[in-house]
Amino acid sequence: MKRYLTALALVLALTPLQSFAVTESPTPTPTVTESPTPTPTVTESPTPTPTVTASPNPKATPKKKATPKKKKTPKKKPGAPSPPAKWPPKGFKVMDNIYWRTPSVETMMNVAANNAALTRAIRACKKFSCGRIQVASITGCLYWEIESKVVTRNLDIPGSFLTMGMLRTLVKTSSEKQVVTAVLRSGVEYSPTVAVVPTAVVCHQDQTTEKIPSNSYISG
Repeated sequence: MKRYLTALALVLALTPLQSFAVTESPTPTPTVTESPTPTPTVTESPTPTPTVTASPNPKATPKKKATPKKKKTPKKKPGAPSPPAKWPPKGFKVMDNIYWRTPSVETMMNVAANNAALTRAIRACKKFSCGRIQVASITGCLYWEIESKVVTRNLDIPGSFLTMGMLRTLVKTSSEKQVVTAVLRSGVEYSPTVAVVPTAVVCHQDQTTEKIPSNSYISG
């Protein structure tokens, strides 16, 4: 088993998302009014005797069927290949071939716009205190393991923190030089005074039977 371990010191907190209320307006019921049916007046008129005249049968002139013209299908031009991702990624710190950074909230929203799973993970941060991180490796990883501390301010000693619990996050596989964005969701109720601080990042090269992705929180 080949493991890369990187110590981090980051204080993270996700901004809660807004919720939107949708109110459905009532559909008006149309009013139906039935109008009376007038009684028709019947008047008998004499039946005229029809005059019958034989006329020659005209010969039908065959018409030529128009041949539909085939529309030319425009040829699709091959699209330009996607530019390769820049490496090393800008703004990342590096140690032992592992790259990481704390992304901004704006970056998280941009990534989540095309990632339903990340969007769901961010929504959970309305209820729980979360951290965020982006990781990448020169070599591919079968899965990522991120260990974090969940801390809060120590009111008795200014500038110090109290550890509330430990968080272990498992993240999906990634190819070489692929940037992975992860939400570190703790089991602590959301509070602006609580932070999730990553302490270690591991790029695993071996298989696991554990659930991925997952967040395991142990209080104390």
